[in-house]
Amino acid sequence: MDSKERHELKDNDLAEFLENFGDFWGKHGNGILVVAIAVMAVWFGMKYYRSSVSVGHDNAWADLAATSTPQGYRERAVENASYAGVPHLALLRGAEAYHKQAIKLKQDEGGDEDTGVMSAEESLDAAEKMFNQVLSSDAPDPYRANAAVGLANLAETRGDFDAAAKHWAKAKQIADDARLTTISTLVDLRIDMLDGLKRPIVFGESGESFESTEDVPTEANTSAAPAEDTTDTPVEAVEVAEPAGAAPASSPGQ
Repeated sequence: MDSKERHELKDNDLAEFLENFGDFWGKHGNGILVVAIAVMAVWFGMKYYRSSVSVGHDNAWADLAATSTPQGYRERAVENASYAGVPHLALLRGAEAYHKQAIKLKQDEGGDEDTGVMSAEESLDAAEKMFNQVLSSDAPDPYRANAAVGLANLAETRGDFDAAAKHWAKAKQIADDARLTTISTLVDLRIDMLDGLKRPIVFGESGESFESTEDVPTEANTSAAPAEDTTDTPVEAVEVAEPAGAAPASSPGQ
């Protein structure tokens, strides 16, 4: 078959296709259009959804970074519950803020209860509740370990060293299981200090003594070793890695 014959066959096939296309489109054209439109709608919908999630995720971390009050952190945890990491970190920071508030109220003569601010004990209760929310959740282990560290520090602030020992043990268990070596090492050091914290310090021959009650809240996730003296200085845990694309807010574990 020469090239002229092949060309004539192609022309015939094209002519036959065009001749039958009208009938084919009349029967199936509407269905094809519906399918094509549906596919395009799904594609554009998925693209818009991914874009919205990305923007929402960035905004959630930005809002968290701009928050500084205990109640504000609590609100961020509720508002951004659908974004991984944000609610857990907000709860940890809020609990730490309540802990600091409690210490300040204890240090101020008479406290600030008459001005509408929560009492020291109420602040500690609020912090405990938020730490427990993280500890009992399905949060990643670094968040849960920091929550256990926070609960241990709260117990020491209250002078309940038996409860503190249990919380330190829980933090140690989580850290060991997740191979969080820095937290594990710091917790070991703090556990070794507990006996010294329980014993009163005796001064001279007078026999006067006092229980060390200095309460310095956990600045979690800054990798600092415990103080070398025997005051009630909480251990500082290690930084929790934020998800990729998260706003570089201050370190979690508060």
